[in-house]
Amino acid sequence: MQCKICNNATINIEDERNNWEFFHCQECEFIFKNPAAHVDDAKELSQYQNHNNTIESRGYVEMFEKFMRTTFEPYLNSIQDVLEFGSGPGPVLAELLRRKGLKVDIYDKYFAPKKVYDAKTYDLITSTEVLEHIDNPKEIFDFFAKHLKVGAYLSIMTQFHTNDAKEFSKWWYKNDPTHICFFTPHTFEVLAKMSGFEVLKHDGVKSVLLRKL
Repeated sequence: MQCKICNNATINIEDERNNWEFFHCQECEFIFKNPAAHVDDAKELSQYQNHNNTIESRGYVEMFEKFMRTTFEPYLNSIQDVLEFGSGPGPVLAELLRRKGLKVDIYDKYFAPKKVYDAKTYDLITSTEVLEHIDNPKEIFDFFAKHLKVGAYLSIMTQFHTNDAKEFSKWWYKNDPTHICFFTPHTFEVLAKMSGFEVLKHDGVKSVLLRKL
């Protein structure tokens, strides 16, 4: 199967634990699940509804505080309007951003489906633990580019794989049935060039900050 990002050939990874098949691109390092194993919307929503984190969940809040601190917080003086994309059942990050004096719109396929971003552009788009659920990364990056101002920021959180097929086959993160796409920092470099972004920094683990050119 061709890579969904760079159209190069992929190699198969067999996940014997879950009886799933994945495709691994050797060029952009993108890994994606065979579409035949994708869950439907009802099962996806049911999985998300198991997430009960709120602003009172200290560990959850600390995760977002670290995410903000290590990605876009140094640039807050140039940020006013934010889109929290994929806010989930409890938009904790949106609340933390508002506490910093920012104006925040939220969008979520299931929990906040109104297209508040129509005809708008933002200084920052945040997307945490979302891209692993998105079937076509190129399309979503084009969406991000469309709704960001020139010089604005895109801040993403998703667990990075190590680009090793054997390690991937044992990796806990791919066991969630709703997780269908997996990235490395290099994958984001490739997506950035395709969509008019530059990668400013990443932590090598799960967060990356990009700027629209």
